[in-house]
Amino acid sequence: MNRLFIVLLSFVMVVSSLLISSVSAEAKEQPRKATVLYFNDAHEISPVVNKLGDRGGVARLKTAIDRVRSENKHTAVAFGGDLGGGTLFGAVYQGFPMVEAFNEIGIDLANFGQHDFDFGSDVTKKLVEQSDFEWMSSNLTDTEGKPFADVPTYKIINKQGIKIGVISLTDDMNTTSSDGKVVQQDLIQSAKQAVKKMKETKKVDVVIALTQESLKKDEQLLAAVPEINAVFTEEQAEDQSFVHEYENNRHILAPEGNLGSMIRLDIIKDGKDVELKPSVIEVDHTVPEDPELKKLADYYQNKLEEELGKPIAKLETPLVYGDNHETRYQETNIGNFVADSYRAFYNADIGMMNGGGIRTSIPAGEFTLRDAYSILPFQNKVILADVKGETIKAALENGVSRVENLGGGFMQVSGMTYSYNPSKPAGSRVETISVNNEPIDMQKTYKVAMLNYVFNGGDGYTMFKDSQLLVDEQSARTDAEVLIEYAKDLEVIDVGTEGRISIVK
Repeated sequence: MNRLFIVLLSFVMVVSSLLISSVSAEAKEQPRKATVLYFNDAHEISPVVNKLGDRGGVARLKTAIDRVRSENKHTAVAFGGDLGGGTLFGAVYQGFPMVEAFNEIGIDLANFGQHDFDFGSDVTKKLVEQSDFEWMSSNLTDTEGKPFADVPTYKIINKQGIKIGVISLTDDMNTTSSDGKVVQQDLIQSAKQAVKKMKETKKVDVVIALTQESLKKDEQLLAAVPEINAVFTEEQAEDQSFVHEYENNRHILAPEGNLGSMIRLDIIKDGKDVELKPSVIEVDHTVPEDPELKKLADYYQNKLEEELGKPIAKLETPLVYGDNHETRYQETNIGNFVADSYRAFYNADIGMMNGGGIRTSIPAGEFTLRDAYSILPFQNKVILADVKGETIKAALENGVSRVENLGGGFMQVSGMTYSYNPSKPAGSRVETISVNNEPIDMQKTYKVAMLNYVFNGGDGYTMFKDSQLLVDEQSARTDAEVLIEYAKDLEVIDVGTEGRISIVK
């Protein structure tokens, strides 16, 4: 009897052991999932409502993020850059309300966009200091080659045992304020170095890149650095998201501008196999606003209205930027108005304004502080320099070299006229130049009022390096301030086009 009991007990134990082993094996084989949410282009704290729809806003963004977190607690949130400059709200508040909102939302990582430097690198460092989340950059350094603001060059995030390596890259630093304190290192080499250091530190399952660069450069990045599995990049449209499949389940992912959408990337690990599943989450009028974040957004919007709604002049004629970006290839009355304000401020021979820095049209009626900041949201400084005629010609050639691509460097002018032929090769398109109704003297020096952005080499204007500064950016006023003072002096603004720029066909 005892022997039979022992045999039966042994049998039960063996079967139980096999069942437990089977259950354990099945548990181990269960796929794990981590989620990465990505958004960028956060110039506006409230929803943007225009002909493209009703989208964005930090209150909706928080709701959308919270929904995903409730579904999968193993979620990381990354911001791709650009929370200052670019718009009226960004110009006035320089990105600080967005940092406050992101602290409430609870994001994990942030990359720099070039517009995060529109007010100088010292402001950018203050944004970093006030952030509860971590900024990073794989290619921005100080002048000694050390990481800008001491941020990390890569990060490794562990979500449910899935190790996600992150690098970040910022391009086009020549299109923002240049204070000489930030150096943009080579994108590809920086990416390779960051990935190498990351893999020396720890084995990772997936490598993602947060980038502020063009689609073409994203493709070059994937070709040059095969370890990168996905690229989260800057917006390619205000009302459309893009999921580009590159090769071998590698993707380039771009959300809408102004927080209009997020990219969701689910990373599924089953044993040693890793699968990436990208999708788009719309952040539009169908998403309820988080009450607390809406209070924050409303506070700043109301404050903005109070500060900027006061009229400073009467506008007789609309100031027209152009539905087809005409300010980037032909004379416009808004271009004349801005260039005139620069020249008048210094009583200079010439005023020059790059068309891409003018951001909106203004209807006739009362002209307010809001209008001035909307036209010129970047807070560049209006400097004065002695510039030789041959340098002015070189600058105009640079300005018309990319008109077919609506290049932002196209120059609106005051105190001078010029003509150009867009069918000729770049570098030889300018045909005539007159200053104060006389042909330009290539060896004569003229007093030119322009933005420090242009003088320091932005938009390819490298020819001013040998020109003498008479008023440097430390002593200069901002572009919007100059425009406001000019409008107040005029009291009535009535400006048109008058043949300053001619297109030869």
